[in-house]
Amino acid sequence: MSFKRSLRKIGLRVALGSIRKLETNTKHSAALLSEHRRQGTVALVWALDEADDHLSNALKSQLEKLAEFETIVVVCPPRYFSALRSRGLFFETLPMSSDLPRYGASANWDLYLERRITRIRESWSPDFEFTIGTSPEGYVQSLPSGDQT
Repeated sequence: MSFKRSLRKIGLRVALGSIRKLETNTKHSAALLSEHRRQGTVALVWALDEADDHLSNALKSQLEKLAEFETIVVVCPPRYFSALRSRGLFFETLPMSSDLPRYGASANWDLYLERRITRIRESWSPDFEFTIGTSPEGYVQSLPSGDQT
């Protein structure tokens, strides 16, 4: 292992230690999901409300704070994929609520989205999860209930 990589790992340990010490009463939208540090730390950022043509300042700021994680995954609308890819980040998406009616008849979108959110979390197994705007569960609840046509 190179000296530079060793220093980076030490810095990552310090960063993770600092994150674990966050005061929960001042960080309502942040949740530490794992007490165990492991190789390949992952941060998952939910940015489902991003509406502009460019990344919001809140999202950019959070991405800078999470830069020490080895993997950062952003769940956002597809129009941001190229901006995230140029930063070397991973990304996932959920169907936009405005698009659901045209995607298919008699689909149970609530169930699909709940399973998709679970699959994203299980696939990436994040050490840290942060939400900018609406939470994933709030996003599902904001959709019209029942089947969409």
